[in-house]
Amino acid sequence: MNWKIKLELWDSEDYNKNIAPVVTELSTEFDRLVGSPPPLGYKTILVINDLYYGMRVYTPLAEDHYKVGLTVGHLTYGKVAYQFSHVLSTIYSDPRQITWLANAMAHMASFRFLDYFAEKWIDKPPGPEYNGEYEAFSSLKSEKIKTAFQNVDIMLNLASNEWIKEEVKKLDQGTDYAPAVLLDLIGMELQPLFREDYTWRIFPYLGKGTRTPVDDSHDLRCRPRAKPDFDNLRAAVPSDLKDLVDRIYQRLH
Repeated sequence: MNWKIKLELWDSEDYNKNIAPVVTELSTEFDRLVGSPPPLGYKTILVINDLYYGMRVYTPLAEDHYKVGLTVGHLTYGKVAYQFSHVLSTIYSDPRQITWLANAMAHMASFRFLDYFAEKWIDKPPGPEYNGEYEAFSSLKSEKIKTAFQNVDIMLNLASNEWIKEEVKKLDQGTDYAPAVLLDLIGMELQPLFREDYTWRIFPYLGKGTRTPVDDSHDLRCRPRAKPDFDNLRAAVPSDLKDLVDRIYQRLH
């Protein structure tokens, strides 16, 4: 595995060891899908329990490691999978420039990995002590979807994705904040585009698909108001991903 992960979620080493199979398998599978290093390279990932502001990559960024925070409680496999896939997405897409698009892609990845573990752990859990735990992943996804749709006009959203397009338009016009339920909805809207493995190779290009692209991997400064730029993203990706960029744009605009 290309990643070295240090778990400091809890004081109990038994708790950390218990959750390690989720984090290890997720990072291995994510790396397989992306197929290349993140923009800032492979480094040790230090994972801590952040009681208030979890699901984040901490800044200022360090040269030799990534520090990430999760808010997961004790032995909540679904939350670990959902949140760790989110922060890993941020690392792969470039934590210096977290645009609304990169954030929505992270939510999409979170749903993908809830599905991944729900399906795989039915027949192949990492050990007998994990038997039946696959339900934690499917239950959390159902809970997230229910919460997201409770916060919008359900009939309008079921009729078309015009509601999402209107919200994306607001984000494009300069809104700096998007609630998690909106990003969940955008992530679900994007999920059908990422059924094929090759599409995940777009992640390391998301940081270049902004209005302020950064080419220097040694520049660790963050751009908190970064905005996505689909023209720059399309120019940055290889030829076999340009159609994917077009489909993302058409689905959201």
